[in-house]
Amino acid sequence: DRAFLRALATRIIEIDRGAVSSWPGDYANFLRRKEERLHAEAQENALFDRRLAEEEVWIRQGIKARRTRNEGRVRALEAMRREHSERREKSGNVRLAIAEANKSGRRVLQAENVNYSIGDRCLLKDFTTVVQRGDRIGIIGHNGSGKTTLLRLLLGELQPDSGEIRTGTQLEVAYFDQLRNVLREDWNALDNVAEGQEFIEIAGRRVHALGYLQDFMFTPERARAPITRLSGGERNRLLLARLFARPSNLLVMDEPTNDLDVETLELLEEQLAAYPGTLLLVSHDRAFLDAVTTSVLVLDGDGGAIEYVGGYSDYAQMQARAVGSKAADERATLAGTTSGVTTSVVTPALAPKRKLSFKEQRELDALPLLIETLDAESASIAQAMTNPAVFSDASKAKTYGARLAAIQTELAQAYARWEALE
Repeated sequence: DRAFLRALATRIIEIDRGAVSSWPGDYANFLRRKEERLHAEAQENALFDRRLAEEEVWIRQGIKARRTRNEGRVRALEAMRREHSERREKSGNVRLAIAEANKSGRRVLQAENVNYSIGDRCLLKDFTTVVQRGDRIGIIGHNGSGKTTLLRLLLGELQPDSGEIRTGTQLEVAYFDQLRNVLREDWNALDNVAEGQEFIEIAGRRVHALGYLQDFMFTPERARAPITRLSGGERNRLLLARLFARPSNLLVMDEPTNDLDVETLELLEEQLAAYPGTLLLVSHDRAFLDAVTTSVLVLDGDGGAIEYVGGYSDYAQMQARAVGSKAADERATLAGTTSGVTTSVVTPALAPKRKLSFKEQRELDALPLLIETLDAESASIAQAMTNPAVFSDASKAKTYGARLAAIQTELAQAYARWEALE
């Protein structure tokens, strides 16, 4: 939950390719520093690979490469080969493509005075809405407020107690089920997507089903394995693969972000933002809602439903203003009732910030220069590593790479300290 991390985290610990890294600072600092480290790592790997390629050419020149005076160079090459074979490349990201259908009618769904109850509990009372083509509606509410029930009513899986729900013309619906019931447990991943076919049509292209699943990070072995062996994240990716393989102009997604890694989440956001059809989305992921929805429908669990224009952040701001305005009115009313006259409400001033000690102030004043010095050293090392004379010396290239990684850590700590002192 990226919004949760941004709000609370003061240090990020990441597991990547078998290594654990600690990143001081907040989530935004982690993203920035991680990108810088990956860039430095890519440069270092490129220089290493160039050096290895040159040594491989040298060793193939023949017997002179194995003379006594060159045994040290041969051993160094063997060490480079081992290091290269042990390198763990960053795993690829899911590649998403959504099969598109013809346009639906302008009016996609319409509900008029819909009522629905489960036992004595009313989930929807006099619910009325119109979903137009191209709408992107996020449905939110606490657990048990009726979000999934509303989707099933709109799709015709449930019938309302009273009222009417009408569907538009030329609708082709793709439904991402919260319970993942559309996956057949007795089939493997490949059969669940291709249903026995060798090729499938995706966005006007005929692609091999196995190659399509590899775009969702399924190896051929995992694609043929029973889905009972798949992890939660793999089942979610499989459901996305199955969903996007079918043409649609109405995409209904119930909690699609569960068990997805951040990279896949961001890619899914990009695909949904470019989706030309209509989207109904149930999610608790605030960042995801902000990225893909243009309005939110809030269910209160007592039959009420209110629609707000904008994403989750816009809804939260409107709610905060409404609560603040209501509280101010109540304070004003209470003050007027108590004194018999209308009085203005005075907002108490914020408590003054703690003054920095002399040592802390000196540290704060020195931080910009320290950061500037580290940035200059990082740029200098990056420039030096492009010199052929550097990568011809494996030990020097490794020393430069280690120092570059250390600089990134020192910069992260400096930025975190600067923020804390300010």
